[in-house]
Amino acid sequence: MKSVAADQAVNLAAASDQLSTQQLRDMWERNEPIHFGDPILALVKMKFHATYFPLGFPVSIATNSPAVLDAAQQSWGRFTRQFETEPIRLQIGVTEGDSHSCPPMPLCRMRDHLITNIADGENFTVCDHSQGSGMIWVTQAALDHTDYFRYFFLESCALSAVSARYAPGIHAGCVALDDQAVLLCGDSGAGKSTLSYACARAGWTYTSDDGCFLIHGRTDRLVVGNCHQFRFRPTAESLFPELHGLPTMQRAGVGKPSIEFPTAPFESIHTSSTAQIKHIVFLKRNVPTQVLTEFPLPVARLYMQQVVDTMPYNSAIKMQSIDHLLAAGVYELQYNDLDWAIHRLARLVREGC
Repeated sequence: MKSVAADQAVNLAAASDQLSTQQLRDMWERNEPIHFGDPILALVKMKFHATYFPLGFPVSIATNSPAVLDAAQQSWGRFTRQFETEPIRLQIGVTEGDSHSCPPMPLCRMRDHLITNIADGENFTVCDHSQGSGMIWVTQAALDHTDYFRYFFLESCALSAVSARYAPGIHAGCVALDDQAVLLCGDSGAGKSTLSYACARAGWTYTSDDGCFLIHGRTDRLVVGNCHQFRFRPTAESLFPELHGLPTMQRAGVGKPSIEFPTAPFESIHTSSTAQIKHIVFLKRNVPTQVLTEFPLPVARLYMQQVVDTMPYNSAIKMQSIDHLLAAGVYELQYNDLDWAIHRLARLVREGC
C-alpha cells in the first residue's frame, strides 16, 4: 500500500506517456481537449511552499510533497532570519521511483557556477550559484530515508549556495568569552568539538563545534554557526559523563559514528548563532608539553583556502574575507588537558597573549 506522500509524488510511468500522431488527430477531429504528456517532468506543479532560515539566511522551497517541508523543518526549524539577503530558491520534486531502497551516496562535481550531486538517474541536485537556485529530484525511497535526504540533498544544496554567495565555510568551532570569540581550527580529531563543548560547560558562549561561515563584506569578522546542536565522536563519553547512554548514529547512514544532541535542554549553556572573532587558534592535542604559541599565517591561510578552492565560485571575494579574518592573528594551542586548555584560552581573551 502506498503512503499518502507517495500518492502525492509524481508517477514517472504516467508522466512519460506521449500521444501518437493518430491519437492527436483523432482527438482533434472529435474536438476533444488535448492534454500533453510531461516526459521530463517540466510541468510538475510544486504546490507546497515554505521559507526557512538555515544559519539565518532565507531559503525558499517549492515542492510537490509536504514530506519535503517536514524534513526542512527538522533541519532548520530552530533558525530565524538574521540576514537580509535574496532567498536561495530550491525546487524539490519527488517521484515514486522503482525502488524502496535508499539510493547510493551521491557523487559531487562542480564547474564554474554549477554544482551537481548525483546518486543515480532519479536522485540528484543541480545548483546554480550565480542565480542562487537549485533543482532537486529524489524518489520517495530517498525521502523516506530522512537523514540521507536532508544531509546529501536538502542541506548540501542550500548550504553550498549560502557558502558560495554570502559566507565561505571554515572547518572550525567557535566559542566566546566576554563577547570575544575564539575560532578553533584544526584537522579532524584535533579536538574542536570536545574543546568547544568543554568551554560551553565552563560558561563560555557556544556558536559551533565544527563548522562556521564567515560573512562577506564586514569589518567585524562575524561568523555564523549551528548553535543548536552538539556532535561528538563516541570516545567523548570518557570525558563527559553526561554523554553516557546517548545513542550513537552515523550521519546519513554512511558518516563516521557520532553522538548528536540538541543544545536546548542544557539551560546552563549559553548559545549564540553569531560571534565576532577576536582570536584564531589551531589545536594540537595529546602533546607532552602544553603551550600557546604563534602559528604560521601562511599555513593558516592555506588551511582555509583549500576549502574555498574546492568550491571556487566567488573565490576572490571569499579570500578577501579570509585575509581580513586572519589579520586578527593566529595561534596554536598544544594541549593534553581540557581544564588547562580552557584556562589558557581565557587568558588569551582577557590579556591578549
